[in-house]
Amino acid sequence: MNYTESFDQFASSLSTTDVALYAGVAIVLWVFFKDQLSPVQQLLQPLLNKVTGLFGKKTNPAVVKQEVDDVFFQLVVSWKQTRDLAEKSGCAEAVKVADQMFPFLSPNVCKEGKV
Repeated sequence: MNYTESFDQFASSLSTTDVALYAGVAIVLWVFFKDQLSPVQQLLQPLLNKVTGLFGKKTNPAVVKQEVDDVFFQLVVSWKQTRDLAEKSGCAEAVKVADQMFPFLSPNVCKEGKV
């Protein structure tokens, strides 16, 4: 290794072994310091979001369907929690009202009401 060579001379003699060595060192450093990179990630995330927003966001129909299914699941879980709390508190009328509401929690019924 010649310490007096210029960067151009060094870069021209760069071999695949050197690149693999530098990549290995980079991976080791990343593994050791990945927990401390959170501030850097928080700094770069808004910039990355802006760049991806410029190119337009293409929605995948499968992702949209999954989001609708997730909302429906959350709605049913919320209904069940409300009904269970009504039972624990001894409110028989509230349990009856919750049971009457359940048939309307179908995704097909909810879509009929939308314009």
